[in-house]
Amino acid sequence: MRSLFVVAAALMLSGCVSSPLEDALATQRAPSKEIRRVIVHDAKDYLIDPYSVRDAAISSVMDAPGGQVQFVCVKANAKNATGGYAGSKTVSIRLVGKYPVGMNPNASACAEPLLRWYPFPELEGLKTP
Repeated sequence: MRSLFVVAAALMLSGCVSSPLEDALATQRAPSKEIRRVIVHDAKDYLIDPYSVRDAAISSVMDAPGGQVQFVCVKANAKNATGGYAGSKTVSIRLVGKYPVGMNPNASACAEPLLRWYPFPELEGLKTP
């Protein structure tokens, strides 16, 4: 009887443990104008044709485990090296404060259904120099 109680208690407690992704999703907040501006500025160096961006969206900013680093996802369709549109691509951008410090293309966290997305017209509105 005692072992049945221990198993039942373990099963109940296992439902109370959250994953790091669930913890990050709980910290979602809209991206600031400054974060949007910095990402748009850096896109000019990252994308092959930054002036061709369409269908852009930016996710909520979330805290990574430990709280020292945040991350945000950006998805957009832009021309590739052959000059054609290859479809929407997603990248996770790690931030320290408002500054990007790294990225991860096609990060699984960016595919999370509970992630909130916002239009990102600033990225679509780049003009040729």
